Amino acid sequence: VSTQSTWGLQLMEAPSKLILITGCNKGVGYGVLENLGVNHPEYKFIMAVRSIERGKEAIAELKKTVPTIEGRVIIQELDITKTESIDAFIKWGKEKDIKIDCLLNNAGIASKSWDITSPIIKETFQTNLFGTIEFTDKMLPLIKDSGKIVFVASQLGKFGFLTNEAFKAKMQKPGLTKEELFALYHEYHDGVEGKKFKPEDIPFVKAPYPVYSLSKLFLNIYTKIFAQYPAILARNIQVYSCCPGWTKTDMGGPSATLTIPEGAVCPCFVVNLPWVMNKELQGNFYTQCKVTPLQLDKHSIYFLY
Repeated sequence: VSTQSTWGLQLMEAPSKLILITGCNKGVGYGVLENLGVNHPEYKFIMAVRSIERGKEAIAELKKTVPTIEGRVIIQELDITKTESIDAFIKWGKEKDIKIDCLLNNAGIASKSWDITSPIIKETFQTNLFGTIEFTDKMLPLIKDSGKIVFVASQLGKFGFLTNEAFKAKMQKPGLTKEELFALYHEYHDGVEGKKFKPEDIPFVKAPYPVYSLSKLFLNIYTKIFAQYPAILARNIQVYSCCPGWTKTDMGGPSATLTIPEGAVCPCFVVNLPWVMNKELQGNFYTQCKVTPLQLDKHSIYFLY
């Protein structure tokens, strides 16, 4: 797998799409890389992963189903929870004059606990929301006009699972801003840390891994806010979130209903939406390859990631 500067320059000369996928050495991200690698031989990829070695191991395995993948992928280290890692990645991208067509924000974590504690909230939201947002913001100069940004979220990130009606009303405020959304995070975290909530009033998502689920609701809401930024619309950059479904990964566990290739289908569908802005679709959430509301619907079940 090439990790040298000439690779990036060669990519720019090819009539191809360049897709950057975070956290793709395993799980759904790996499935997306495999799906796109098989079905779109013209695509090239940047694997943004915490471990270069694990990335190389993933490519060695992927060569069994996508023999050409090694010459189409570059692996670059990235930990979205650390600003210094994000900045190093951006510096590398600028030095290599990288311009991507699509950023697929797949990296995420889930504490497999029903507990709602300050450490779990901080760790989960730092990866699933704040680090993802920081990386996306800093990547904007490296995304082509008419490109795409896709956030891998979850069906669990829906308003209908949230039990605190007052908190829900604040999250559903028309015209909610990024700053107001972040303030709601602090209300949530600080209320839990300082025990300001009565137990029955803690914003609770009645779904597996409630902190994870709430972080994905925040991400779904942020997607809608971010998609309408004037700077995004002016560049015709499409922005969406999507749910892979409950998939047999380290996060989803062995009881999940979908295989990794099946879990990759919806994210790949969104990546391959027409490369022309459709303002009616901008900012939407996709499940089972269809636009899905953030209210509960017939597709919403507790164990659907």
